[in-house]
Amino acid sequence: MSSAHTGPGIGVSGYASCQVPDQDKARQSRLALSSSFNKTMLTEIQMHLGSVLLAIWLVIGGLAAGQRGDYHGPIGNCSRASTIAVTVLAGPLNYLGVNPNVKCTAPQPSS
Repeated sequence: MSSAHTGPGIGVSGYASCQVPDQDKARQSRLALSSSFNKTMLTEIQMHLGSVLLAIWLVIGGLAAGQRGDYHGPIGNCSRASTIAVTVLAGPLNYLGVNPNVKCTAPQPSS
């Protein structure tokens, strides 16, 4: 490379001023960090959005179970507890016609 100034934009080392290797490495490093940061932020936003949607889903399911009267009286048996749990998990589907009703029997201890 020549060390003489041969024209506009050409530095002493012979590289154009925007193509100096150290500056290119620094720029690439900044771009990689920026890209990594953006991907991390996007993933974090997606996780927060998913958490909020899950919470809303479960709250709607809890409201549906309350409107059906699932919370009146003691839970007492497996069928009632399972029906409440499935109703809450069904969330908004309860308002689209899903009517969870679980019938189960808990095993009795041997005598």
